[in-house]
Amino acid sequence: MFDYATVHALGRATNDATFSRSEDGRIVKAVFTIACNIPIQRNDEKITKTIYRRVMVIGSYATYVQKCQDEDGIKGRLINVVGIMDDEKYYEDGQDQYREVIRVSPSGFIKIMDRRTRRDV
Repeated sequence: MFDYATVHALGRATNDATFSRSEDGRIVKAVFTIACNIPIQRNDEKITKTIYRRVMVIGSYATYVQKCQDEDGIKGRLINVVGIMDDEKYYEDGQDQYREVIRVSPSGFIKIMDRRTRRDV
């Protein structure tokens, strides 16, 4: 049996996604960051803390992200993701490094929603 850390996050994309392609040119991975505002109660005051989470979308969902980005961009849009907490491996300073990522695969879910207008910013 496997234990997974399932994540459900709702936040706004901080930038457009970057894409990785297979040798035959298909989109296989999309990566972007979302900002999530968390309400925190301190004494009698409610404040907001913003956390940033890196999202890695693979499979057919990566194609969906590319389509949405091509149509109107994803920066600033509200994005709902359900995935698994994972570590993304990357190479830096001659060593393998790892960083947390929410991995959204076909067993997860992603929905890119509203488009902010200039008046909303």
